[in-house]
Amino acid sequence: MLDDLRDIFQAWLDGSIDADHIESAIDSVLAYVAIGMLASRPTWAAVVSLGCLAFSLHIDQYPMAALTATVITTAVVATATRRFVTVHLSVYGAWILFAAVKHPDESIIFWSLSAVTIVGALIGSAIRYFGAQRRRAEERVRDLEILNERLREDERQALARDLHDVVAHELTLITMQTMSRRRSEDLQELHGVLETVEGAARSALYELRVLLRLLRNENDGEHPRDVTGAGLAIGSLEHVVTSLAASLTDLRFAPQVVITGDLEAMPTTARGTAARILQEAVTNIIKYAPRGADCRIEVTAADHELHLRVTNPLPRTGTKTRGGELSSGLGLRGITERVSLLGGRAEAGPEDGRWVVDVVLPGDGPDAL
Repeated sequence: MLDDLRDIFQAWLDGSIDADHIESAIDSVLAYVAIGMLASRPTWAAVVSLGCLAFSLHIDQYPMAALTATVITTAVVATATRRFVTVHLSVYGAWILFAAVKHPDESIIFWSLSAVTIVGALIGSAIRYFGAQRRRAEERVRDLEILNERLREDERQALARDLHDVVAHELTLITMQTMSRRRSEDLQELHGVLETVEGAARSALYELRVLLRLLRNENDGEHPRDVTGAGLAIGSLEHVVTSLAASLTDLRFAPQVVITGDLEAMPTTARGTAARILQEAVTNIIKYAPRGADCRIEVTAADHELHLRVTNPLPRTGTKTRGGELSSGLGLRGITERVSLLGGRAEAGPEDGRWVVDVVLPGDGPDAL
């Protein structure tokens, strides 16, 4: 364009300027202005290019118009809305037809203008396609990042529940055993306490080792990982129930155990969740129930569900409980989260002067894993 303007200026100085020089300069200016406007907005550039197309028909010169058509068609097809692209290609098609009608004996004009416009449209379509693919890939990456963060949060929650279950129950048992016998002078009784404390410490250490092995992906298959965080390695659920009842007996509670149905026929995940829930319920009995109180643990295995019900007397009014300093406030929340993961239901609260934990877990179907 600068060369054209320089030629016009030189022709004006020489006094040889004519209409051809002026028309050529206007043609160049219109073409470069239209192309230059692509930097701001392709749709505006397409509108301005109409002046270049119309002027090319007027002066019967098409090289600059062809260049403009190729570049602007590429940009419009790549970035504009489908409706605008349709209108743009229709207008450019009409321009090509007008040029062909004006020069019926020069078919090269029709084919040349059609070719450059089609090439521009194809390049624009390719850019549009790959741009859409890139955006979809970015959306998938964002979705995967969100999913990954959600999975990390689920892992953190599962880890928090397992750590709470492992540490809270065993340490509560150790603490209450030592507190209840610290003034005892009966050596046989003290030896029994030491055995209980040793067993609880070994159990906690074992569970922590299993948990660390899982976190390091060193599981050897002996203790399959539970994706719901239901439990680490529980063995027989009936054995878990009797062990918990024995712990209560050691602390001078009066537990009553009722087991109905074939517990081992329940899915592993349901049994693991049940073990952790019963462990938390017994921990709460140790913390809050009056010493020597009767408590009841009921576990019922039906065809389609596993029903847990643990009851104990409420603390006497005005009595300071032993569990205040041992409470983390996470026990009932952990129970609710575990049951929710399996699609079951859980209720906990006072009922006729007793504290009741009532849980139903699905025993079959997809929710039971």
